[in-house]
Amino acid sequence: MSKIVVRRSGLRMWLMAMGGIPLMVLALDVLTSRRITNWLRELVFPPQDTQIFEPRDVIFAWVMLGFSVFVVGWGLKELFFPTSVVEGRDEGLAVRIAGPLRQPSVIPWETLSKVYAGEAEDDGTVVPLLVLDVQGTEGLPDDPWGARWLGDGRLGVLAEDWSDTPDEVAVAITEFAVDARKRASARTASIWEEE
Repeated sequence: MSKIVVRRSGLRMWLMAMGGIPLMVLALDVLTSRRITNWLRELVFPPQDTQIFEPRDVIFAWVMLGFSVFVVGWGLKELFFPTSVVEGRDEGLAVRIAGPLRQPSVIPWETLSKVYAGEAEDDGTVVPLLVLDVQGTEGLPDDPWGARWLGDGRLGVLAEDWSDTPDEVAVAITEFAVDARKRASARTASIWEEE
C-alpha cells in the first residue's frame, strides 16, 4: 500500500491568504498616500469633527502590515507546498503535534491500539477529530499543538482544516497499519532465514 499523507485543505489556505490582502492594502494606504482611509474617514465623521492620524495609527499600520504579510505568505506557502499533518510510515504514524517548525511525533504501530473519527466541543463549536488511542505517551508532548488529550492515552487531533474527513483518514490509517505490520514481520522472517 502507498504512503498515507494528510494535508490541510488547499481551499482554506487560499482563502486565508486572500483574507490577509485587505489588511495589507489598508496598512499600506495608512503608511503612504492615505487615499482609502481619508475617504472612509470622510464617510464616517462629519467634516467639522474630522479625526487626524496620530503616531499610534502609524505604529498600528506597521503591525497590521507585518501580520498581513505573514498571513498571506503562510497561506500561499501552505497552498503550494502543503505540510503533511498526518503521515503513515513503516515505523509508525507521524503526527505534527509538537509545534510549528518542529519534527512530527512518531507513534509506533505497536503502541497505537485504535484510530477512529470523533468530535469535540471547542468554545461552543463542534470540531471534527481524528482520535488515536495510544498505549504509553512517551515521546508525545504533554500539551500538543493542534491536538488535545481527551483522556488516558486518547489523543484527539484537530481535523477541521484537512482535505480529507477523519473517517476516511481513520480507515486509510488502519489499512496502512495492517500492511506495515505485515511488512515488518516479513522483514523479520527474512532476516531469520538468512541466518
